[in-house]
Amino acid sequence: MKKSIPLRLWVACLLCFMMLPLQAQETYGRSDAPLVAEVLDLQIRTSNPDEMAYVIKQVLVKQYIEDNKLQASDAELAEFLQRKQLLMENNRIKLDTRRDEIRQTLTEASLTAQARTQLEKERDALDEMDKAMRQVESRAGTAEGDAAETLVARSFIEQWKVNRALYRQYGGRVIYQQGGAEPLDSWQQFLRDAQKAGQFKILQQQMEPALWSYYTQDSIHSFYPDGAASKEQAINTPWWMLDEPAE
Repeated sequence: MKKSIPLRLWVACLLCFMMLPLQAQETYGRSDAPLVAEVLDLQIRTSNPDEMAYVIKQVLVKQYIEDNKLQASDAELAEFLQRKQLLMENNRIKLDTRRDEIRQTLTEASLTAQARTQLEKERDALDEMDKAMRQVESRAGTAEGDAAETLVARSFIEQWKVNRALYRQYGGRVIYQQGGAEPLDSWQQFLRDAQKAGQFKILQQQMEPALWSYYTQDSIHSFYPDGAASKEQAINTPWWMLDEPAE
């Protein structure tokens, strides 16, 4: 069964324009921050273990993309952006329709207090989505907006290609994520292998759990059933192609 892509995901895609910059440099972070890790040729200075984990993964993924030629092609970027436009238009119709339904229902005198409260919360959430969508729409067609959309598209395409490549290399369990299926065990093994190969080293051992906790806490994840056709489809099909948008 095809899963619907949540409207809030598309909004987040387009609002989160910039990823953490990782330029060719010898040190990441403030010079007065503690040196906590080294990854490839980069020293990481921070007191935030989650930031350390994020930088390690981003540097390794960037290198993995280069080594395996997983860069987003012009054709893939064009397809993503076209698909995004269709889905945004479809989501705009759904959002406006639902907001009208809620406004009408809230005028009914027979509505219970509990139902009214729930509808008001949903209305407020939809109003926030509408505000965010209008921000995105206002940037459409501008140089800044187009560059941001391309950056987002490239990020999602390359993330999907990395996930697919890692799964083909390592296999294992796959989890549901709003940004597409994620091969959890493959990611953990990829990082373990990188550590064994000396591609990164954590110098402050008290910070190391931040890198592994996401991959070792099964209770925080929802897994695709082993052997399910949906698992293979989710890994091999870009998540933005799983729904048929309204024409």
